[in-house]
Amino acid sequence: MGKFLSGRLVKPVSFFIFVVLILALANSNYCFAKDNKAALNANTVKSLRLFSRVYTLIKNNYIKKESSKKLIFGAVEGMVSTLDPHTYFLTPSEFRQMKSETSGEFVGIGIKISAKNHYIVVISPIDGSPAARAGIKAGDIIEKINNISTYNMNIMRAVALLHGRAGTGVSLSVERKGFKKPKVFKLIRENIILKSVKYMILPHHIAYVRISSFQDHTNSQLLKALKIINLKEHGIKGLIIDLRNNPGGLLNQAVKVCSDFVKSGVIVYTKGRIKSQDEKYFALGKRPPFKYPVVVLVNAGTASAAEITAGSLQAHKRAIVVGTRTFGKGSVQTVYTLPDGTGIGLTTAFYFLPNGVSVQDTGVIPNFVIHSSKDFIFVKPLPKLREVDLRHHFKNPESGKIKERHNYKAFKVYYKKDDQFRFAYELLKSWNSIKSIGVY
Repeated sequence: MGKFLSGRLVKPVSFFIFVVLILALANSNYCFAKDNKAALNANTVKSLRLFSRVYTLIKNNYIKKESSKKLIFGAVEGMVSTLDPHTYFLTPSEFRQMKSETSGEFVGIGIKISAKNHYIVVISPIDGSPAARAGIKAGDIIEKINNISTYNMNIMRAVALLHGRAGTGVSLSVERKGFKKPKVFKLIRENIILKSVKYMILPHHIAYVRISSFQDHTNSQLLKALKIINLKEHGIKGLIIDLRNNPGGLLNQAVKVCSDFVKSGVIVYTKGRIKSQDEKYFALGKRPPFKYPVVVLVNAGTASAAEITAGSLQAHKRAIVVGTRTFGKGSVQTVYTLPDGTGIGLTTAFYFLPNGVSVQDTGVIPNFVIHSSKDFIFVKPLPKLREVDLRHHFKNPESGKIKERHNYKAFKVYYKKDDQFRFAYELLKSWNSIKSIGVY
């Protein structure tokens, strides 16, 4: 894209349209070949003429000389912003940053964000990150970043402002229920290494595992933690998997985690507008699954791949889900590499659980709805941000860190403060009684 559109494409209109069509053909596997009539109809040509006219006026008459690349990037970002909240355009630097995040390491303050009511909102801070340590909460509205208003700001523009070199500072002006006026948080960017699995051993041979996100090595970290616990305890009798405020991540890691507990069958499947987006993901069946009972903790910050994990284990009747309704992001983003190192994450399908249920908009409903007195990150009366609160969200398509020693002290402190955790622990302690009376 950049090579063709970074020159002076001011005149004529017909040449501009020709370039646009050639680029579309070069970067699409099906669109024009499959739907040629729709792509080349009169309305499309008319719209391209309008785009060319505006582009020409800006290049020739705007008070400042602007680069063609800036204008084209802005136009693409504007086009993408009219779609759902999870479709995004990435500049080369943003694309590189995104790839580093999925590998489990990046420089920033450690928050997952989205857009709500024209402003940038925190979905969840990353465990142990500068944002989490400073007291940034899920549901916080970020009104300004380095004194730049976020009103109508593109998500990736906000991400670019939040990221930077390690050791540099960034200020956030935050609005929160209970604040008389926005509070300024001054944070120092760090090299965020996402150790996505932490664990501790509880009394009665019960294990606790916290998965904070799904990154490249999440499942291998989980298996290592469970192996250590099992050896120390001479067997695990129950497991709590904490997915609260887990914003998701890599689908293949979610499938692997589910496969640790599910012997066979569909873990999740996708359905899109075109058939090539329809895909089923099955339990991997590479090793005998763990058979001990599992309780999964969720809340409104449990999103995307984390929702799939909780929902799939629930649907397979392999885990009891405890907590509050999850975020509700059930859409699939396919990442396409574009010219000049740019990229686009395009929503192409919806996820469906093995029982045919979509989590889009509605989220995963726990087997036991427990409102925690200290809901891990959420502190009452903060609003709980969910997919349904996001601009341009889709409605449900069905309706249109690792510790290597015992830590009972940490457990006791945690136990007193967290109602959801306490409920899950007592549930596993009483598992044999529950099974005998047919509750589960």
